[in-house]
Amino acid sequence: MHPTGRMDGVVMSQNLVISDSRSGQTISEEAIREALARILESAMFIQSARLSRFLRFTVEATLAGEADTLKEYLIGTEVYDRKPPYHPSADSIVRGEARRLRNKLREYYESVGKDDSVLIDYRPGSYVPTFRNQRSLRDDRIATDRALGELFTEELGAQAFEIPLVPRKLDVQIVFEGTVRVLRPASTSSTPTDLIPAQDVSKRS
Repeated sequence: MHPTGRMDGVVMSQNLVISDSRSGQTISEEAIREALARILESAMFIQSARLSRFLRFTVEATLAGEADTLKEYLIGTEVYDRKPPYHPSADSIVRGEARRLRNKLREYYESVGKDDSVLIDYRPGSYVPTFRNQRSLRDDRIATDRALGELFTEELGAQAFEIPLVPRKLDVQIVFEGTVRVLRPASTSSTPTDLIPAQDVSKRS
């Protein structure tokens, strides 16, 4: 690190606290840096020098309050040493590496990073990292599983006792990073009922 507090061309900020918009909790800069260090020191990333540079550069820029500068051209020139005339529309190096980085992070959190307290991720189409508290993600999953279990138990119970009700058919929609919605039969209501926040599920059952 440079004595002035710069690393890889990015000015470092001090005592930054970032809000996790979904959980309402805050994540300290120290916690984010610890999460970044664990990722970079893992075997998966030690062997991927370019992805490590991409990850470090974008996280440091975000912590420095410069997230709005993280465009394809900047990453191409600062991380991948592209020289003028460099045209991102013709050279897809950054887009391809961003996809690789998202996939690599997913593999990391499904294996050695499953117990990390802070999750670093990138939304598709964005080069700005997001920071999440993994405990809040696990709580969301548990709540979703519990709600679905209660719904199906209720349905099976009604069938077991042959309650003479209008046929009950539940159309459960699990929306990625959205809500669990239950559509009641047309005779009662066709309006979706939002139950609880859902997380990391995208299939329709």
